[in-house]
Formats: sequence, C-alpha cells, structure tokens
Amino acid sequence: MQQIAERRAVSQSAIAREAGVARTTVSLALRGGEGLNHKTIARVMDAADALGYRPNNLVHAIRSGRTRMIGVMVPPSNSFWSDVLHGIHDGLTEHDYVPLALWSQHQMPQTNEVLELRQIERLMDWRVDGAILWPWFANLYRTHISDLKRRDLPLVTIDSMLPDSFRADVVQTDEAQGAEAVVDHLLSLGHKEILHFAGPNSESWARDRRSCFAEVLRRAPGVKPHFVELPVTQSRRTYIRETLECLDKVTAVFCATDEIAEDVYREAAALGKRIPEDLSVIGYGNESFGSRLTPALTTVKQKPYSMGLAAARMIVSRIEQTKAAKPKMERMPVELVPRMSTAVARGGDTSGYQI
Repeated sequence: MQQIAERRAVSQSAIAREAGVARTTVSLALRGGEGLNHKTIARVMDAADALGYRPNNLVHAIRSGRTRMIGVMVPPSNSFWSDVLHGIHDGLTEHDYVPLALWSQHQMPQTNEVLELRQIERLMDWRVDGAILWPWFANLYRTHISDLKRRDLPLVTIDSMLPDSFRADVVQTDEAQGAEAVVDHLLSLGHKEILHFAGPNSESWARDRRSCFAEVLRRAPGVKPHFVELPVTQSRRTYIRETLECLDKVTAVFCATDEIAEDVYREAAALGKRIPEDLSVIGYGNESFGSRLTPALTTVKQKPYSMGLAAARMIVSRIEQTKAAKPKMERMPVELVPRMSTAVARGGDTSGYQI
C-alpha cells in the first residue's frame, strides 16, 4: 500500500527535485521538450521513470479538449462481430487511442431502446472523440440525430449507411462481388429456381445484399428468382418453413447470413428436404459454426478483422485531420468458400452457363 501511495503522490515538483531542475522545465520536458536541450530532457525523463511517474491523461484531456477515447458500439454477439471488435481494438491502440466499448445486450435482435439510448448518452458524457457503430446502434443514432448534431461527433459505421447529413465514414462489404460469386457458383451447378432469404429491409447492408443479388440474377437467362424478407423475431423459422413448403420447386437458397442458413437447415430437415441433394444452401459471413454444420455450409467469407481495423484507422484519420474532408467509404473484398451444402441441382443442366 505504501508503494501505491508513493506512486499516486508523484508530481512534477517531485520530479523537479529528483532531476535538480525547475518545475517549469519538467513541464516542458513532459510535453515534448520544446526549447530544451537533449541532456536536460533525458535527466527529467530518467527522474520521472525512477519515481514511477505516469502522465495524468485526465488533465491532458481538460487542457487539449481531447480524451483519446473512442466509443465502440460493436457487441461481440457472434464470431463475426468478435473479429470486428478485435480489429477495432488493435487499430485504435496502434494509434494510442482507447476503445470505450458499450452495448445494451449481447444477443440480437435488441428491442430495449431506452437502455440502448442510455449507453449512447454514457459515451457522450465521457466526451469520446468519436464513435464506431454497428448497424443496430447506427439506427439509434439516426433516431437521436439532434444529440449528435450538437456534439458534431465524428462517426464511422460498419455495413450501415447513415444519412448524408451525418458526414459519417463507412466500411462496407463489397456486396456486388459477393453476389457475383454466389450466382456464378449456383449457375455452374445448374440451379434455375433460386430463393433469397433477405435480412431486414430497415438495414442498409441487407438492402444492398438483396439488390446486388437481384441485379446479377437479372443478367442470368432462364433463372427464376424469389425474394423473401425475414422478420427479426422469434417467428423467423416459421416464415422459412412456410416459404420452403410453398416454393417446392426451389433447388437453391441464398441466405443473407449464416444464422439464417442454420435455420434453413433445421426447417428443411423438418420438411424432409435433404441438403444438398434436394436443396443447396449458401450463407454469408463465414461464421465459426458454419464448418461444423452437417453438411458443412458453403458461405461468403467476409473479412471482419480487416473491417474493424479499417474502421479504427478511419476514425483516427477523421479526428486528426486539420481540414474538413468528404465522407469516405471503403469496400472490403469477399470470397466464396465452397463446402458440402451445395451440389448439382436436381435435373440441372450445367453446360454452357454464363452470367
């Protein structure tokens, strides 16, 4: 306890006595040493190290108006978002920023808007220099636009677009590249009637994933597509089962997420449909459980760690830039990971396919 007390008591005056210099000299040295010679700076720093001195970042924040803390509303609800969070952490600490992570619940969908808003207010109360948001929280920021406008808080969103008035930077998945890969794979296997289980239309990533898939399918002659938006509720599996029952000629399903694909596995089994013999299934996200499904899930592999790293670097750049700049967008590449959940369609013709 005595050692802890001594470290807490270390002040610039104590360092000055140890180094044999004036306190103003210590202050200058600790702030970069402008106007001091190298020997004096070295003497001050040696004395500070010997006394166990640590800079008071709170005092620095008051003087500079910068806390070097970034609000991070990216709950690790699955392996994908955990990897995003790791990338954010590494990208921020690389530039000596501290991630201040808050979220309301660990699993989605979230419905407690009061609690979520309170978390947003907590970050603002701590005077974060900026915030990195995932789609669900991005929607809440859209709702509480007046609070953000007053703070003029730099923002980066991941796979979610805010209105232009926010001037937010964004890291997005290259949905066009993903759609091309999925359609090319399914056509090569002779699939002609294809179902897309889309994410909620309220989310920009789900809209983009659906529209890009539809656009590529429009260039594929002889293909009959179906699009079904799934609710973000416990009844999602009921929608899936009823859709598979009605569209019994569908031979392939492209799911907006790996979680939806997992539900398709369950409902297909309940209907007596075999994967991939009766129904080929493709997911999106390459989450860790996909390779453990039976059969292993074909999916589109995103780069969540790289997305988090890019988001961190974008928010740092936005905070430290000296001149106003237009909002930036970075699209992250994807790739198809073929596994055992896709196969040649029943009676499919795989000759001469092209998009």
